[in-house]
Amino acid sequence: MSALRLLAASCLTAVLFTASASAWDSLGHMLITQIASDQLTPEAKVAVDQSLSRFNEDKKSDRPGEPAAYDIVTASCWMDDARAMPEKYSFSPWHYVNLPYTPEGLPEPDGGKEPNVIWAINHCTDIIEGKAADPAVNRDQALVMLLHLEGDAHQPLHTTNRGGDLGGNRVTLENEELSKEEKLFGKSADGNLHAFWDSSYRRIFSDGKAKVAYEAPFYDKEKPIAGHASASAIIRREASAIGKKYPPTFLTDQKDPEGWAHESHAVGYELGYGKLSSDVSPDHKAKLNEHYVTAARDAAEQRIAMAGYRLGAMLNRLYGGTAETPVP
Repeated sequence: MSALRLLAASCLTAVLFTASASAWDSLGHMLITQIASDQLTPEAKVAVDQSLSRFNEDKKSDRPGEPAAYDIVTASCWMDDARAMPEKYSFSPWHYVNLPYTPEGLPEPDGGKEPNVIWAINHCTDIIEGKAADPAVNRDQALVMLLHLEGDAHQPLHTTNRGGDLGGNRVTLENEELSKEEKLFGKSADGNLHAFWDSSYRRIFSDGKAKVAYEAPFYDKEKPIAGHASASAIIRREASAIGKKYPPTFLTDQKDPEGWAHESHAVGYELGYGKLSSDVSPDHKAKLNEHYVTAARDAAEQRIAMAGYRLGAMLNRLYGGTAETPVP
């Protein structure tokens, strides 16, 4: 096989693996956990590292060809990585909650059927605290899932649904410039609103299009942990930049998972949907303007900062009392 074909195959596997991901993209989730990690007390850091060590040992058979191990930052991607193993892991409803779009400002319902992301965060917390048991999720896996789900609850279009459009997945965009991966191997020449918000924290408006300011590294789908780790310099740089714009004092209320989802929902319907055309017909393509892209980026950076600080506080509460966590 030629070098060009090898490169193309490597790029394709990366795209196929990441295409199924939802909520913030992998960089977004890692930004949140990087910010959270920077807030941990020494006791919490030791306890979290011990839990992750057990998790890696327990899951090493899932990827026999991957020597790398998850750390607190890369572990936030595990729930999306696990989508490649549907026969073993099936947690799709845990990632979101369908709070209907309510442009009239009416109170939204409680989110409908469980499981959803609000329920899932509370469930994982209860498992870690020993208040609940789940044959499919031990304490160490509950921690790893919490690292991801807490971020999901802060993504505006993971809590908002308009006309059954699956949180914007059915809203095609006219002028989103796809990333390099999507350009090479995407299923469509157009993006969609949900995917835009997944990467909205790194979107800029230029030449009439919504573009990404920086790309994620390519990686082999058989080695996702090493692939996530290859973005470590990007994550540290961007987490620092977000932290300078929105320091810990920016967060004034810790709230709870339901409160996080309702905050996200407000952003989703006031900005995510509220600044778009009301036309939701299948053949309609929404066009993003510079104000929308800039406002979305600012809102997403704020949501990522808040998610990171809240996750850090939660981990300090759950793991800060002792360096030894209970063995599942």
